[in-house]
Amino acid sequence: MIRVVVTIALFAILPGYAPGQSTSGDEAAIRAIVNHWRETWDKFDASALEGDYAEDADWLNAFGVRIEGGPKIVAFMKQMVKRPNVQERQTTWEEPRVRFLRPDVAVVYRDYKTVGHKLPNGMEMPQRNTHGTWVLTKDGGRWRIATQFIYDDNSGAAAVQAGGRRL
Repeated sequence: MIRVVVTIALFAILPGYAPGQSTSGDEAAIRAIVNHWRETWDKFDASALEGDYAEDADWLNAFGVRIEGGPKIVAFMKQMVKRPNVQERQTTWEEPRVRFLRPDVAVVYRDYKTVGHKLPNGMEMPQRNTHGTWVLTKDGGRWRIATQFIYDDNSGAAAVQAGGRRL
């Protein structure tokens, strides 16, 4: 009985909400966060990511690097974008696709293509067809990244060419 009352109360507070729906303000906030990723790579400056990750966020890139903790993720990215082997890369970004699982949980997908990315040994990688997935949660009225997973069509081959070294 209590569960029914709570459910009815939630739907009264969130008029018209159904799974997959959101407010335009929520979607705009989420898109801004995901676009900080694009800004980071376009400007080779990760300062835009500060505050975007939850304290306990987890992150996995296409080369198998796993990091836990928002501050550690941002610190890693600040170093990553300054590496000479990524400075000449050029990326074409598709628009992110946002899907709300609940009013406070969203999944975002974005595809992008990169050319000019070099391995640490200087060898240029073939075009990278990359796929990013973010899970964001809203806590205290603020959206933050809980999980980010980056994968692409050919990173495994590039890591092997780099001698198994994680990039």
